Amino acid sequence: MAGNITFVNGQGGLGRPLAGEDFISGLLYYTATLPSGYSSSDRIKKFFSVADAENAGITNTYSDATAAVAKWVISAYGATGDTVTIKVTEPNGVVVNLGTYTTVAGDSSIALLGASIATFINAGTVVHGYSASFSTATLLLTFPKKLGIFPNSGSPLAITIVGTVAGTITQPLGSGSTVQGVASKLAVFHYHISEFFRLQPKGVLYVGFYAVPLSTYTFGEITTMVNYSSGKIRQIGVFLNSECHAYASADLTAINTQIVTYCDANQKPLSAVYGADVSGTSDLSTLTDLNTLSANKVSAVLGQDGAGLGQYLYVTVGKSITCLGACLGAVAFSQVSNSIEWVGKFNISNGTECDTPAFANGDLLSAKADSYITAIDNLRYLFLKKYVGNAGTYFNDSHTAIIATSDYAYIENNRTIDKAKRGIYSSVLPALGSPLVLNSDGTLTDTTIAYFSSLAELNLTQMVRDADLSAFAVSIDPTQNVLATNLLVIAVELLPVGVARAIRVDIGFVPSLT
Repeated sequence: MAGNITFVNGQGGLGRPLAGEDFISGLLYYTATLPSGYSSSDRIKKFFSVADAENAGITNTYSDATAAVAKWVISAYGATGDTVTIKVTEPNGVVVNLGTYTTVAGDSSIALLGASIATFINAGTVVHGYSASFSTATLLLTFPKKLGIFPNSGSPLAITIVGTVAGTITQPLGSGSTVQGVASKLAVFHYHISEFFRLQPKGVLYVGFYAVPLSTYTFGEITTMVNYSSGKIRQIGVFLNSECHAYASADLTAINTQIVTYCDANQKPLSAVYGADVSGTSDLSTLTDLNTLSANKVSAVLGQDGAGLGQYLYVTVGKSITCLGACLGAVAFSQVSNSIEWVGKFNISNGTECDTPAFANGDLLSAKADSYITAIDNLRYLFLKKYVGNAGTYFNDSHTAIIATSDYAYIENNRTIDKAKRGIYSSVLPALGSPLVLNSDGTLTDTTIAYFSSLAELNLTQMVRDADLSAFAVSIDPTQNVLATNLLVIAVELLPVGVARAIRVDIGFVPSLT
């Protein structure tokens, strides 16, 4: 209606925290160079947003990269009216035209021509990102830092001349006055943090940076980070970047051992997702079959973005990026009973990032046979996939690195029982050291059994209300000899929430519906 004033209430501006602690996560990096906000005595920080990470020096400005430099040695300055067109091929076949310079009468020497072309290029730096300098007969072209190692191979620089201007190009070979590009590590670290918060905007993320081990990885830093969080971290991502060694199934076992021995055993249970370099593995179906491991607290991520920022980083870094951050964010967003495979809830794409699924060796899923994709799924790795007729991108499953028949074969199995254990521990702990009243025949009294049963049931009842569990049963054997053992045994049975990993529809024609 004309002249009217209307209001629309916004949502989410207050940033009210989520209930519980299932979303509290960690992300572990190994690197020789710490972000500016970290130090050797301050290796863990707690973030509530991407901005927090950027304030700690984890940026996507490529400040830690080394720009590639190519050179053009001019041997003839030509004549007035000659043209010099400079183009550079960037990742994914994108050709950037730095422009065409037309020589003027004042370009009457190699030195004058070279200075003019450098000035011409630098006038467009704000648009194309390239810069130039000239000395004697050599024009040096500096590529944008974000291109990383991409200019180091092939012939990205092309100069087309019309006329008699002449010169010789040397691509960024890293010898003489040329410089090879070095990729940004911070941009990759930033990417995973950004992806985590994209999938779980209200998450809490502890991010730790540690030195690359000289030899064997024991992943003791996981325990350090969990202890730093006072045991609040529920899931942690472990990313081995280009400084570290390539994917190794032994890492999964080592991570699992660290969690079970030092975290779970000390009432701080959690799950882990692991991402490492598989760029050198052309056939991912040859990787270790995770059914043969016993590392149920760990999942291995082989998925990667195939056309967005993740793919760009893959090309410019030259090593696997993976979708580890998105996977960790999805786990943090989910209820403990949910599988991150759930199509109706966990669309991993925002329409751009992760909208084109790829494996972490750069292969697009769309270019692979269904049998190949199924084989990798059967090996129990995590990756992204599409469904026919449905927008979005989704995880193939929630596998952990253990045989498929295990009770703990999926992330949600482990998170559910971990939450139950945490809840039982917190409610039963006050009764530790309390008296156990007995009947005259030495059995536990009904009152004692009821008291301890109620403590064990307290948080399990809430889990049922929250659909984290379907049901549970708590029982205490009254005949157990607590006087001899000083041990009270409480038996807890959990009925988990099922997951519709497959749906069968029986369909056919019938002569009538009566």
